[in-house]
Amino acid sequence: MRLFATSDLHTDYKENFRWLQEISDSDYRNDALIVAGDISDRFEIIRDTLQLLRSKFRHLLFTPGNHELWVRGVDYDSIEKLQRVLQLCADLNVITNPVRFDDYWVVPLFSWYDGVFDPARPRWADFHFCKWPSNVASLPDYFLNLNKPRLKTYDAPVITFSHFLPREDLLPPKEYLRIDWLGSVSVCAALDSQIRQLRSTVHVCGHTHTRVDREIDGVRYVQNAVRYPRERNAESVPIKLIWPQKGT
Repeated sequence: MRLFATSDLHTDYKENFRWLQEISDSDYRNDALIVAGDISDRFEIIRDTLQLLRSKFRHLLFTPGNHELWVRGVDYDSIEKLQRVLQLCADLNVITNPVRFDDYWVVPLFSWYDGVFDPARPRWADFHFCKWPSNVASLPDYFLNLNKPRLKTYDAPVITFSHFLPREDLLPPKEYLRIDWLGSVSVCAALDSQIRQLRSTVHVCGHTHTRVDREIDGVRYVQNAVRYPRERNAESVPIKLIWPQKGT
C-alpha cells in the first residue's frame, strides 16, 4: 500500500476544496493519505473535507493543527474542541491512532509549539481564537503527554506525523520568513525526542506552508502543504508519495 502526505489544506478557500476534488477518484483506492493538520476551524468544513478525501483513499489519517482548535462563537474550550474533532474522525472512520499497513506502521503524534503569548505579536490568531482550561499549564507538555501511550516498540518500520515542526532547522531560511518570530509559534522541540524514541524512518509535518524533503541524522522529514491559493506555484502538488521510499 502506498502512503501519501499533505497538510495545511485550508479548505475554507473554495479554490483549495476544488483542487482536492480534482484528485482522482480511482487512482488511490488502495492507498493511504496522511493529513498533517489545518483543514479549518469550522466543523462543517472539517467534516466535508475529511469525507471528500475518505472517498478517494482506502485509508485516511489525521492529526489536528492549530486551526482545528480555534473556538469562535462556541461555549467550549480548545481541549473539548480537540475531543470533538477526534470523535468526528472516529465517526468518519478517519484514523487518529497508530495503525499497521502491510509492512510499516503509521503513528500520529499530537503537538503544540513552545512559544507563548507575547504582546509584541498580536497578529497571531491562536492567541485570540484558542481558549485553554486553567489546569493546562504548559501546552507543549499537555500534547506531548497524549503521545506517551504511543511511545513503544513497533514490529515494523515506523512513519510518524504531526502538525507542528519537531526541529527549528526545518524552518525556511530567515531571509524567506514573513515574520522573524515564526519559529516560536511553529516548533515543538521536545517532539523530536519522541520521534527518535519511536525510531521513526519518516516524519511528516506541516504548519509553515512550505515544501521540505530532507534527511537529518537518519530521519527523513517531509512537508507538503497545500497552502493558501496565493502561495502556490506550478510545482505545487496536493499529495506527495512518501512510502515506499526509493530503494525499499
